[in-house]
Amino acid sequence: MDPLKKSAQDKCLSFASIHDALIKSETLSDESIKVSFRINPLTDKPEAAEVSLGNFRVNISANVRSHPVTGDCINAEPFEVISWQTNAFSLEEGCETPPDGGISRKVFGDPEVSIEYFLSQISKLQSRS
Repeated sequence: MDPLKKSAQDKCLSFASIHDALIKSETLSDESIKVSFRINPLTDKPEAAEVSLGNFRVNISANVRSHPVTGDCINAEPFEVISWQTNAFSLEEGCETPPDGGISRKVFGDPEVSIEYFLSQISKLQSRS
């Protein structure tokens, strides 16, 4: 199998339990929360979700854990939660990524722990509103 396609399938398979938990989450049923899923173009399945709450964003994603050819573990913590406030930083011309100070990033080895953290971040944002 093509390594790129295998990596895409592995990411989406890893994200499947997160996707299911988010769909069932009472926290995300709040109408003030906008949820969007990033669909992998090679698999047409979700590989990440982003929540918008006012001018805050929280993203949860699955990354590749194993090398697509050798099967060796290349990422022991493939689940990632990133949060930021829009317009909280300004990019320099020609710079594609914001400064580290404008983003909170945490990685996890277990999808359940990443879901708990993701939902706790959203709850914190809701309590500020």
